[in-house]
Amino acid sequence: METKRGVPNILAGGFAGIGLVALALAVAVFAGVVDTGFPAGIYVIVAMVNVALAVILWRLT
Repeated sequence: METKRGVPNILAGGFAGIGLVALALAVAVFAGVVDTGFPAGIYVIVAMVNVALAVILWRLT
C-alpha cells in the first residue's frame, strides 16, 4: 500500500536521476565526446531544473 509520502519521494528520485543523466550529457557534449544539436549549457539548465524539482519534492515529505 502506497503512502502519501512515498509518491513525492519516488518522483523526486526520478527527477534527480534525470538531472544526473542531463548533467552527464552536458559534460560529454562539452568534452566533445557526443555531438548533439544543443549546446552543453542547455543540458546544464535542464539538470538544474530537475534537481531543483527533486529538492522541492523531497522537502514536501
